[in-house]
Amino acid sequence: MNSTAQKQKWTPLKILCYLLYRLIGKHIPSEMGPIGRFSFKFRRVLCRQLFKESARIFGVDQGVDFGNGACMIMKDHANLGRNCSITGRGTVTIGRHVMMGYDCIIITQNHKYLEEGYDGYEIKDVVIDDYTWIGHRVIILPGVRLGKHSIIGAGSVVTKDVPDHAIVAGVPAKLIRYRNTPKKQA
Repeated sequence: MNSTAQKQKWTPLKILCYLLYRLIGKHIPSEMGPIGRFSFKFRRVLCRQLFKESARIFGVDQGVDFGNGACMIMKDHANLGRNCSITGRGTVTIGRHVMMGYDCIIITQNHKYLEEGYDGYEIKDVVIDDYTWIGHRVIILPGVRLGKHSIIGAGSVVTKDVPDHAIVAGVPAKLIRYRNTPKKQA
């Protein structure tokens, strides 16, 4: 799952899209109505040029920071929530129909420590599978895979892989139950 950082070839079009996103696209509001529809389409057009791969329809909300976008893969109807921050040089794959709350952080790079001390960086990819729901202010650490149809509770810190259909929450995130099992009656 480790990835090597990929260098982005900076064409004049990519440079223009990067500057437009940083100066305008990142800041225009995402409110409902004509302005909101325009801002989502505008950001989508810019991000298509910056991302490693992108589907025809995906969403990038206001204030999202993804570096230069060279390691982003967005599938159909995937969404990055408002003020989401993606840091590091590892690839982040966001599956189909993923919903993400505000202020989420996805980290793909961390310090590598040996017994002798600091030894550079460790880069690990993050995969968010299809139909996953991520609450507000969730932090996802390097190398984590969120399974299909999983739900991550607001404010959670995800340190390990989450199985398919799991509901997890807490710091660190722990399994609460599976979506396909009935709730216990009180």
